[in-house]
Amino acid sequence: MAAKPVRLLLVEDDPDDVWVMRNMLGGRWDEPIDVLQVELLSAAVERLAEEGFDVVLLDLNLPDSRGLATFFAVYAQAEETPIVILSGHDDERVAVKAVQAGAQDYLVKGQVDDRVLVRSIRYAIERARRRRAEETVRDTSEEFRAAREIQQRLYPDKAPSLPGFEIGGALFPAKSTAGDYFDYIAMPDGCLGIALGDVSSHGMGPALLMSETRACLRTLAQTHDDVGEILTRANRLLAADSDEQHFVTLAMARLDPRKRSFVYASAGQRGYLLHAGLDAMVLDSTALPLGVRPDTVVPATAPIPLQKGDLLTFFTDGAVEAESPGGVPFGVARALDAIRSERENAPAKIIEALHQEIVGFQRNQPLRDDVTIVIVKVAE
Repeated sequence: MAAKPVRLLLVEDDPDDVWVMRNMLGGRWDEPIDVLQVELLSAAVERLAEEGFDVVLLDLNLPDSRGLATFFAVYAQAEETPIVILSGHDDERVAVKAVQAGAQDYLVKGQVDDRVLVRSIRYAIERARRRRAEETVRDTSEEFRAAREIQQRLYPDKAPSLPGFEIGGALFPAKSTAGDYFDYIAMPDGCLGIALGDVSSHGMGPALLMSETRACLRTLAQTHDDVGEILTRANRLLAADSDEQHFVTLAMARLDPRKRSFVYASAGQRGYLLHAGLDAMVLDSTALPLGVRPDTVVPATAPIPLQKGDLLTFFTDGAVEAESPGGVPFGVARALDAIRSERENAPAKIIEALHQEIVGFQRNQPLRDDVTIVIVKVAE
């Protein structure tokens, strides 16, 4: 069976340099190779969104982009694809920054022969393959499977029943374990706590911090009915256990079915209240994220009345920071418009519609961050 050709995306606008690169590869590469050349950064981003490549050979200075910004744009679109930079400038400072940011190598035009070029490309491809293999082994190991299963059991398996309200929530993880969190917490006075949070960074550490956050909130909610006090006390505990690199943005609302109102407190996490036919009311942060400073006080708002048809909405950064192939963020306005367009449906259907909007906006590229959404609809 014939070997599958290596797919190389050459991003270069100088015809002479294109000719040199093709000839170097043609004279030294000893296996099938498929070279696709484009002249613009925009064209490279579009190709990477639509096709898979084994490696990118990238000139930093293009007609529509110059310098490290070119690399960052390509890397943002194809983080898993190895990138070898080919530059006309021997700038050690730029080279170091590029490699630190994720480039596999930095080659200078005029100082590269066919042997060096081929070796650099081969090494880049093999390092990327090895990294993917290690991640696959890690994510399928018994420890990670167990951690994923345990974490999934911590999320609500169904929405609670609360008179006068319809409630829905979902988490769409980007990795095996998630740093996002949402929860429904029954409170002793008959009210219901709604929590949504996002732990900084990714991996096992943030997942553990998420689990600790959940435990703190559920325990404190049994003895305190003030959501501001709950978050303030949780912050003290988390600040003692987490380092300065890890923190939690979190909002907690307390729904009162008797008064048809809610109060909320927020540590760096926004929410939105959508009235029928009116602009969204922004539920802004009332304090720093949890875990940043042990002395942070998280105040709660005064009660906010609710009306039939209102939608109380929370979603994490993964929703609004999802990007199109061209690097355009999904954004808050687009998220709220998607929710409004589905407002006649139940919260679960609204959430699924928003998720599909995000997936389509990214052209089915994998999520780079967890997406968590909670919607409360006033039904009566």
